[in-house]
Amino acid sequence: MDLPRFPRALLAALLGLGALVSLPAQAGSLHDAPAPRPFSQPRPLAQELRYKMESPLVRELQVRLRHAKYLALYDVDERYGLKTRETVRKFQKDHGLRPTGVVDQATWDKLLPKSHQPTPEEMNNTDVGAWFTGPGQPGYIKELQHRLKQAGHYQGAIDGAYHPATQQAIASFRTQVGLPASKVMDERTWARLIGQTRNPRYAQLFDQPPASTLTQQLDARCMTGKVVCISWEQKKMSLVVDGRTQFTRVARFARPGWESDKGEFRIWFMNSDTVSTIFGERTPMPYAIFYDKNVAIHYSDDFDQVGYEGGSHGCSQLNDYQTAKWLYEQVKVGDKVVVY
Repeated sequence: MDLPRFPRALLAALLGLGALVSLPAQAGSLHDAPAPRPFSQPRPLAQELRYKMESPLVRELQVRLRHAKYLALYDVDERYGLKTRETVRKFQKDHGLRPTGVVDQATWDKLLPKSHQPTPEEMNNTDVGAWFTGPGQPGYIKELQHRLKQAGHYQGAIDGAYHPATQQAIASFRTQVGLPASKVMDERTWARLIGQTRNPRYAQLFDQPPASTLTQQLDARCMTGKVVCISWEQKKMSLVVDGRTQFTRVARFARPGWESDKGEFRIWFMNSDTVSTIFGERTPMPYAIFYDKNVAIHYSDDFDQVGYEGGSHGCSQLNDYQTAKWLYEQVKVGDKVVVY
């Protein structure tokens, strides 16, 4: 299941101003793939790494564990803490080694072929990561522009366009918080931005609810009260109030082997900035509405990019950021969700 981080990691902004430099060419598009990097060959370990020690080699260990999809961090450090130890134990167990939590030569030899030589940017927490939500989502860009305006870096219209003024505002904010200038609003930068700003309401960004032209055959349980009605067979999701459909959108669900339950549920938790970390990677789940343990309704950038070629680990996903934000404001804890 998709597991949220608790509590939200809203990072304090770093001090210092710098000159706005030219934007790196490689950071222009969500679709720009980085050049392939060769996996590392085993080599002698300078010293065993263990709990409570501090060493630059621990920083490399954390980067490599992140490459191997075991450690869902975007900032690494030199401290071998509890999280690093438990991650090493899991890696050792998965690879047939004794789970001691101590990185010995055998563990190092298993890890290097599953990771790359860390770059200076990765070691220093200044690498440009993937977009938190892609610039192809006007709803996200509107929210981003509003937050950048609050932070004093954007003076233009809140129009949802990823134009040069928006790009320069992103780079200016990144520079202010001690990151290299880039037109990519990655998670590291986004965490700093949401820590300095408030989330604008839907009505501050849009004049009307999202347009809805689709129809969905509703389950009988969706006909009374306020219900988020989810149909796996129809691949659709609707908000229904007293039998009247407010909107219908295409939706994506679990990949084979990760199916969650059908039935009637109640929303028990909501978080607009959730990031899943359970699978060793940081997967943004904006506007998450949890209704069955760690199963949630949320916006998915992957759904937007690859459609039904992908799938969730149990969650119900929308591919439109504006709709996800609107739905989030229409429901509350205790409202009903029907999955059929």
